[in-house]
Amino acid sequence: MTRNKNVELSTIIGRGSKISGTLKVDGGVRIDGDIEGEIESTGFVTIGATGNAKANIKAQECLIAGKVSGNVSVNEALELDKTANLSGDITAKTVKINAGAVFNGNSSMSGKSPVIKQTTFLPKHEADRTETKTK
Repeated sequence: MTRNKNVELSTIIGRGSKISGTLKVDGGVRIDGDIEGEIESTGFVTIGATGNAKANIKAQECLIAGKVSGNVSVNEALELDKTANLSGDITAKTVKINAGAVFNGNSSMSGKSPVIKQTTFLPKHEADRTETKTK
């Protein structure tokens, strides 16, 4: 996950701040305060341990350590830290839920799925009977 990479933060919503409405950020954003509405980012969204978002989140990647009530849709990876509390649906290529995190909702893994061929294996004696019937 990008968490270990150098993540560019364009915006920080500090502890004690309250925002209502749509927050659109070109780049990364960290939220340690309260937000109600929508969060849209072209980069990495971090909801800090003191962050409280009653919002749907759309981003490239996301790390949640605080509380989120809303749906989270990311193009790459979503991580729920041990202090996270998420009530909403998830859409992501990769999801990591650490021990202690709370998640109530549905998850959907997006991206290209590998082609899976269904193969039925029969015991040898049944396979022999099937071949005899079809001849």
